[in-house]
This record gives sequence, structure tokens and C-alpha cells, in this order.
Amino acid sequence: MSTSPRPRLRRRLMIPVAALAVVGISGGAVVLSGCGDTASAGSSAASVAGYIPASSPVYVQVSTDTAGPQWSQLTTLAKYFPEYDSMQAEINTQLAREGISWNKDLQPLLGEAAALATTKVPDAAEVTKGALVDPAGAAGRALATAADQPILAVLQVASGKADQVKALLADPSNGGLKAAGDYNGATLYNDPTGGMHVAVAPEALIIGSSEAVVKQAIDTHAAGGDQALSGVFRFNNALSLLPKDVFAMAYVNIDELGKAASDLLPMAGDLVNGEIKGAAAMSLTAETNGVRMKAVLVDAPAAATQKAFTPTLTTQAPANSVAYIGFNRLADTVSRAITTAGETASPEVKKQIDTITGQLPVLLGVNGDDLRNLTGGEHAVVVGGAQPTPSVSLALKTADGAQAEETLSSLSKALPLVLGQFGPSDKVKAAASKGFKPVDLGGVKGQELAVNSTGDIVWGVKGDLAVIGSRAAGVSTVLNGTGAGLTSNAAFAAATQGMPDQVTGLAWLNVAQAMPMLEKRGAFKGKDGAKEREMLSHVSGVAAWGTQGANPTVEVFVEMKK
Repeated sequence: MSTSPRPRLRRRLMIPVAALAVVGISGGAVVLSGCGDTASAGSSAASVAGYIPASSPVYVQVSTDTAGPQWSQLTTLAKYFPEYDSMQAEINTQLAREGISWNKDLQPLLGEAAALATTKVPDAAEVTKGALVDPAGAAGRALATAADQPILAVLQVASGKADQVKALLADPSNGGLKAAGDYNGATLYNDPTGGMHVAVAPEALIIGSSEAVVKQAIDTHAAGGDQALSGVFRFNNALSLLPKDVFAMAYVNIDELGKAASDLLPMAGDLVNGEIKGAAAMSLTAETNGVRMKAVLVDAPAAATQKAFTPTLTTQAPANSVAYIGFNRLADTVSRAITTAGETASPEVKKQIDTITGQLPVLLGVNGDDLRNLTGGEHAVVVGGAQPTPSVSLALKTADGAQAEETLSSLSKALPLVLGQFGPSDKVKAAASKGFKPVDLGGVKGQELAVNSTGDIVWGVKGDLAVIGSRAAGVSTVLNGTGAGLTSNAAFAAATQGMPDQVTGLAWLNVAQAMPMLEKRGAFKGKDGAKEREMLSHVSGVAAWGTQGANPTVEVFVEMKK
């Protein structure tokens, strides 16, 4: 019995798209192999955006310049991982089954970029209508809406290769597509068995979820200007803020998504004063020692964000810290959260918030000034220790160390009473009844409350630095510091290279240090354990930070090794 041409045709169209990138996912490690040497929306690589309607909410572009430096670099990184070779071999095998050779049939036809977009936000309100009384019906509508969601893929075709693309699509030996006439300068193709909608323009292969979507793409390109995404100033502006040399980039129209969010959940707009707007752009870039991801926000309403600061507590964290999270002015964040909650809450909830915030200082024996002194500067959470349950320490840079010590002393008197009454277990309540005891923290007089076998509550103050943690050894290490601390770690230094002096937050995960802890907790047991451990062993660490300004950014760097 002959094979139905429809599934083979679907593979025939989708495999070339899938082959543009090799994505290996195992044990939390992700390796992408791709290429590209520009993020400029005005470049020839971005010409695919000229087929995308201007109002499209989500757009992703991947370079297909296989001779470019990004493809070469990402392939080098991908080869660190054992799954890469087998995945590449599988793709080549699948292509061969279709009678297609990547090097001979596909690669010569590709231009410099491929794009995928959804051209319309689904009507979420219609989908979820009556969900509480008819969840099955809502689920059915959701599936139907997902199936009907307009999706558009555009692959740039190499100069002069359009006729070869047409020949490949219409190849009768594999149930080829049937030409269905011309439309606005492009040739339309139909799948005889239905389900595929394709067009070939002189410079692009267009694949849509419906014929209407394909024709809309062709009309958009013909109209040009601000009818197409490539002609939208915000789109070009957002992409110009990304690195120049990238493998992939994405664009999200928050205005369009915001409308859907407000229709679905009116209070969503109320939480941000009705201003769900702006756009976000993201990129992924290959570097010699890892992969960098960057996101930038444009034209968004001013938000109450963390105040930028220069990280200094990295010198207090030990060089072999498993993880580090640096932030600033916790007091301001808590105050904003309470204020926002009070402003948007019902009168009853607001009254409860006011009652709690009024009684808390009396219960804890401290006032607002005490807490602001303790939590008004730079902070860091430091995770360390080579055991299944690591030590966790919170470092607080205070304005007045003596006042901070008095505050913590007051809290030491109140906390056992609170835990004794509201503790999560009888063991914790019993331990809390014994109260805090003096403990030596490397020459600093501290206090310790034994809670349970997994950790205690320990604190100490040295100069203007207060440290609260789960283990005396961890608190002592952070409190006293040694040399350059985390900044002397070569992996951390490499991962944060290029980080600006002023950030809104900093995070670091030392994967190499976390591996023994994961092993002790049985993370690599089971049939795939060895493979997962091997995958993760090629990741040195992950660093992330944010910046403030007219266009806030977030960068994440995944450092890799052989």
C-alpha cells in the first residue's frame, strides 16, 4: 500500500525549517546551533519581516547564513554535548528518507534569515467565557482556537533560486504540491490532500496556517511601509538596542498582548493604571565561551523598579559560592508592594493590611526607622556549602551597624515568641522556646537559634555589614570575607564580563559547585542520570543582571566548557 502523500509533504515542508537549528534539551542544558551576523531590521536578513503584518504580536527571526560566524561558533559549543552528533545524524537521516540532501538540495536555496510569527492575538475572552460553569466547553474552545491561530513562516530564498524552490515543492516523486495560480507576484501552491498553504515569491518561501494568512503576507509585502513589521519604527528601534551579531532575535508587541490581557482580566490593566503597552525585543548570541541572551523593553510606562547600584558584596561571598543574588533597597520594595496592595485592595483587605502593618512593629519590638536602616542598602543572598542542604546567608549593608545590631537583638527576643506560637511544627516550637544563644562567628559575637537539623537562624554584625543565615559557618564566612571573594572566581569573572558598573540586580549560579550537591541528593540516579550529568558538566555557570533607564534590559550568560 502506498504511503499517503500528506504526512510526507508535511515533513517535506517542516524538516527544512527544523534543520535551520539543532536544539538539544537534556538535564536542563539547552544547546542551540544557528547563525547570523546582524540584528538590524533594515538588513537584507531582516527582509523576511517585510512579509509580517505590522500588528503581529509575536515575531521570531533566525539567521540561515550557514557560512556566518554565529553558525560556526554555536556548532562548536553544541559539540561539547553528547546529544549533538546523534541529533544531527537523525535530521540527516530524516531528510534522506525524503530523498533530500541538506548540502545539495536545501542549503543552496536558503537566504540569510527565516521568521515565524503569529499574526493575531486569540480572542481569550471568548475562549474562557463560561469556563467556571462549563470547563469542558472552555477547554474545547481553547483547543479549537489554538488550531485556528494564524501562524506565518517566511524563509528568505537565495538570489535567483526561486525556481529551484518551486521545483522542490512540486516534485511529483514525493506527492508534490500543485500550483494554484499567481497572486500579487507570488506563485500559490495547494496540498492535494489539504492542510498546507504555501507561496513562493521571488525572494521568499511563505508557509501559512491558511490561504488567507499566506495572501495577507504577500499583500503586506506589496504594500510595504508601515503596513509591514519591517517598517514599524518601534520594531526597528527595539532591534537596534540588541547586540549586532546574533543567532536569533524576537519581538513582542506588548500593546497587542495587553489588549487581550485587559479583555480577559480587566483588573490586569487596573494593576498598572491601564498601561499595558510597549514592546520587548530579545536576542541570542554565541560567544567563544558560551551563549548570551539579552532582552530590552521599549516604550513601556515608567515602573517602580529596583534602584540601580554597584555590587560590592561580591567580595564578601566566598569564591566557591554555589549561588549569589545581589539586589538593593529591600525596604523600598516591600513598601511599594504594601502600598500597591493597599491601593488596589477592597476596603476590607486594606483594613487588614493596615492592621498588620500597624501591629508588626509592636510585635517585633522594632520601628520603621530600624527596619529601613537594616534593609535600606545593598543586599545579597549567598548560597554555599558542599552538602545536600547548603548554607544560605543574607548579607545586608546598613547605614548604621550599631543600630542594626540593636534591631537584630530586639528581633532575637521577639522571634522565639512568634515561632513558639506560630511555628510550623512542635519541634520548631520546642527549639524556639530555648531562645537565641551566643555563638562565635570568626571573632564576631553573634547569636544562634537552633531550629532543626536542616538549619538554624544565625546572625552577626561587623562594621556596617549585618548577616543573617542558616548556618554559623556560612554566616561567619560571609561576615568576615576573604580576599576578593567571588570576584576572584575565574568562571564568575568570565560570565560577568561586560556587565555595567550599575545594575538593578545580579545573579550567579556556579553549576560546577552545585554538581556534587545535586549528586548527593540523587539528582543523577535512574537510566538517564549519567547522560544528564554529562550534559550539565559542560556548563560552568549562569550569570544574569538587569539595567535601568529609558529602555530597561536583562542579560543572561550561560558559560560553557569542553
